[in-house]
Amino acid sequence: MLFSKKNITKADLQALIDNQMFENRELEYKDYSFVGGKLQDKQKDKFMKEIAAFANTNGGTIVIGMQEDENRLPTRLSGTGMGLGDFDSWLSSFRQLVLSRIRPHLHGIDCIPVELDDDNIAIVISVPKSYARPHSFWDGNKDEFFMRHVNGIMYMDIDDLRKEFLYTNGLQDKIREFKRERISLILANECVGNLGNLAKLVIHIVPEWSFELGNTVDLKQIDGNSSVHPLSGSSWNYRYNADGYCIFGVDHSTNLIQTYTQFFRTGIIEATEIRLISGGQDKEVYNWNALQGRLIRIITNYGTHLDMLKVPKPWHISATLLNAKGYVTDTGWDISAPIERDIVNSLESICTEDHSLQDALKQVFNSLSNAFGLAYE
Repeated sequence: MLFSKKNITKADLQALIDNQMFENRELEYKDYSFVGGKLQDKQKDKFMKEIAAFANTNGGTIVIGMQEDENRLPTRLSGTGMGLGDFDSWLSSFRQLVLSRIRPHLHGIDCIPVELDDDNIAIVISVPKSYARPHSFWDGNKDEFFMRHVNGIMYMDIDDLRKEFLYTNGLQDKIREFKRERISLILANECVGNLGNLAKLVIHIVPEWSFELGNTVDLKQIDGNSSVHPLSGSSWNYRYNADGYCIFGVDHSTNLIQTYTQFFRTGIIEATEIRLISGGQDKEVYNWNALQGRLIRIITNYGTHLDMLKVPKPWHISATLLNAKGYVTDTGWDISAPIERDIVNSLESICTEDHSLQDALKQVFNSLSNAFGLAYE
């Protein structure tokens, strides 16, 4: 993105003029005026087509309230004709327009007002490269698909569409294959050490961003961070490994790993818990309702660190119970029915800008409740 900070100033926008920054594949200027904070009808369609095109290509930045010449060079900060007090009303209208005109819904658009004077602002819109592309512009009757090039937007042809639909389908296959491979490695005790053969719970947070070639995170921000810890225990070991950075707890009487959280270089998180699943009575999980509440709180904290590492949503959330056949749980007033199979997969949920990680995790854990014969909580 053109601007990596939230506190964009008038001087930052003026620098675009001073440095003669051309419009390009990832930068667009719009001399739009929003009287009273309202989006004008004649602007709406073109505006939404531009946003869909950015999302379908590499993402980019739209500066609203900037005049340009015939060579597509910025010439003057004209503003949007509305003050800072009108911005919230404008933003509400804008988000509703995105929701109704762009399909599937596009997440992660950021709108930043930039005060030019007391009653005039510019607006900087950052559109992310979407991992749910292609997005269409819906005019109420038909879908139209656009992509961005150096001179503006253009229709996507059949080959462009085929490529993007194949990418989307391929991405889902990659996510499923990644989880299958990791589950196989865990069952074979080939991940972080000897996990034993008792039942275990495996949580995966898998960002779509992680499968784009070249995307990595700075694991030094996790290394030694006292606010990051596995799902149980009070003392842990830390080390880099073949996959990234791992925090784990060991039962020193058996040398078996009881809990670990693996941060992958690509931003994926895998958290495996054994102590809280198998550490009670024989084949009995601690009170499931209380347990899932605790785990959701800890895993939600992982999401905070993914945000810190600048890993964009959507994130795919899932859980798997392994070696679980015959296990029961204490419900607080009774013992549940036993689990009927060794491997139990949860429903998959998704965390977006509009659907929180906590809500996504609740859907995942509620689906596992059924394996014990329990209703959704």
